[in-house]
Formats: sequence, C-alpha cells, structure tokens
Amino acid sequence: ERMNGRRLVSAVFLTFRFDPAFFEQEVLPVFLDVPLSHAATIKLVQLEDVLRTVTGSIAVYYDENGLTAEARPAKLDVKRIAVRHRTGIFHPKNVFALVEETEPDDAGHRARALLVGCLSANLTQAGWWENVETCHVEEIREGDFTRVRDDVLRFVESLERRLAEKAADGHAALRDVRTFLKRTEQRAQRSTDGRLHTHFFSGASSVADFIEEAAGSSLCDMNLEILSPYFDGGPSSPPLAQLIERFRPREVRVFLPRKDTGEALCDSALYEWVRS
Repeated sequence: ERMNGRRLVSAVFLTFRFDPAFFEQEVLPVFLDVPLSHAATIKLVQLEDVLRTVTGSIAVYYDENGLTAEARPAKLDVKRIAVRHRTGIFHPKNVFALVEETEPDDAGHRARALLVGCLSANLTQAGWWENVETCHVEEIREGDFTRVRDDVLRFVESLERRLAEKAADGHAALRDVRTFLKRTEQRAQRSTDGRLHTHFFSGASSVADFIEEAAGSSLCDMNLEILSPYFDGGPSSPPLAQLIERFRPREVRVFLPRKDTGEALCDSALYEWVRS
C-alpha cells in the first residue's frame, strides 16, 4: 500500500536469518511492483532489467551465522553485508525504503519519502510466508517533523561506522537514508493531544529505559503481557523483572511458547519464577 504510485530509489534491509534467493525472488519484487513471470529463470532476467532502473542502491545486512540451511545462492546485484557481533547476534529486522512519486508534480519534482518498517520477520520463507509475524511501517515525508528522526539517524550512523570497511560502495544505501533524514526535523514533543508519537528503539539503552523515556510514567499500574517465541536459559528473566520493578503493573501475564507436542519452551525453574 505504501509503495502504491511510487518507485524505489534506495533500500536497506536488516535481518538475522537470511535466504538470499528467497529475498531476491519473493521479497524484493514487493518493492519494485512490476509484472513478473512465474518461471524462476525468466523472473531473474526481468528483475535484473528492473534493478538497472533503480537510481540508488539496495543492501541487505544480516548476521554472519544467519544464512539458513536451505539458503540458495544470490543472483542479482544486491549488496550483501554479513555482520558479526563479538557477543550475541545481529538481530534487527528493519526495512528503510527511500521512495519517490512515479509521476512528477507541475514543477517537475518527484516528492520523496522514507518508509521505515519494523518487523518480527526474517528475510526467509518462514518469516514472510509461514509464521505469524508483526510489522509497523512509519512514513517520513520530505521536511517532516518526526519523533523517530534522531534515533533512526543514530542507528544508521552507528551501523555505518561499525562496518566501514565491509562495503565496496561505502554503504551507499545507508548514506541515502542518512541524507534524507538530515533534511527532516526532530519532533520535540513525545505526544500530542494525549496520543504518543511513534518512537524508534535503536538499541542504545535497555528496553525499560527506552519505554520510560518514550512514555514516562503513563504506563504505570497498567496490565503487562509478554509475548515471546523464546526465553533465555536460567532460573529468572532479568528484563522482565526490570519491567515489573519500573512500571509496577497490576497484573503480569507471560505467554509461554510451546513445542508441537505441547511442552513449554522454557525450563521448570523459569516457569516457577514467572508463576511466583
């Protein structure tokens, strides 16, 4: 819906797990919006032709160990940058798509916008076709006042610095996103008329700190529900304890992910800790 009447200029995709062939044949066409053959070989040739009309760059950043076991090789001219953390994994799942109007206005100008997508889905068949996933898309237009500007800029610039030597094109797609954002303005107010503006979590602080900075004390004494497909090992969950201490919810409910056979995917000690 957001791409309707627009064409892609540049795009940055961030993911943990990555299937290059699935991304090229099934995800990328969503952002190019052209009729394509169902035959894989013909489809690739058509996509090659369409990519030549994209004036900017397209790049995928993925975890170094995130290639899926069934991953097939890439065929198209899309930048692929593997990211390695000294501890943990590279886990953001975002889309930053810089787009412009297909038709120019009376002055010959094609207005641009940045589509910022935050997803739970990896760039895999399971993520896009099989799992139940969530997604929010925020649209930033030229000259907009937006609450997410500074945090997205901080996030993009940090990624660019950390991986400075890893892209032969100097991270051209990230630069295009950064250049556009610098032409927008940071909104000072966290909310307007009681409605909280969208905020972007860049990972620079703890989740509890970010939520408190974004919403203040307005979340205190509410109900807290945790929906997560995974839990860390160990007898307790420090992040959950921190949220409870910080916001003092009236009730806490934790959805326990389960195996196909019905057992909860957490150990008994954690289960007892949550129940208590």
